[in-house]
Amino acid sequence: MIYSRLSCLLIMLSSLFVAGCATLVADTTQTVSFESEPSGATVRINGRAIGTTPVSARLDKADNQLATFELSGYKTVSRELVTKTEPWFFGNLLSGGLFGSTTDLASGAVYEYSPDQYFITLTPKESAGLLNSRQQIERYVVVVYDELRSAAAKGQARTNRTFVGLLDALYIDTNNDARVESLVDLINGQPDPVAGANAIAERYY
Repeated sequence: MIYSRLSCLLIMLSSLFVAGCATLVADTTQTVSFESEPSGATVRINGRAIGTTPVSARLDKADNQLATFELSGYKTVSRELVTKTEPWFFGNLLSGGLFGSTTDLASGAVYEYSPDQYFITLTPKESAGLLNSRQQIERYVVVVYDELRSAAAKGQARTNRTFVGLLDALYIDTNNDARVESLVDLINGQPDPVAGANAIAERYY
């Protein structure tokens, strides 16, 4: 009778010990690395800043973790950190039963980040001082407007290098008389550089 009770006690203790094996063997944190192009982006995990790229940090193993990359002048990017179940968990479930599995779920030992390295390419915002094609044309026209008007007035639209450069930028064939003359008339009719640049951008973009 005593031996029987002792055997039962040993079996129970053994089950409890095995039930916690995954938690003991598998850590509840994991190192995850983050990089970006360009570097220097602030990385936040569920809203908490962990540093700027390139950066590595030990994160609590948990499901539904969201990494956010923020850099002035660039669009913010978010990525969900992908997890998979640790192989220890299944052995724990078989040998330790429900107690061991719920212990691992609560501690985070059941999860593993996979991948554990993230590389993000950030996209610039147009408002960050980087010009789109239309803005580049507008700025170019404002800078060289006096020369463009002079060439237009002298009938040098096809021979003046600056005017020909504008034609190329606007994809106007120098042999297309109608389109060339239309641009000449527009420039002759707009003495103000900014107004002329806006009118050209509005017509051709």
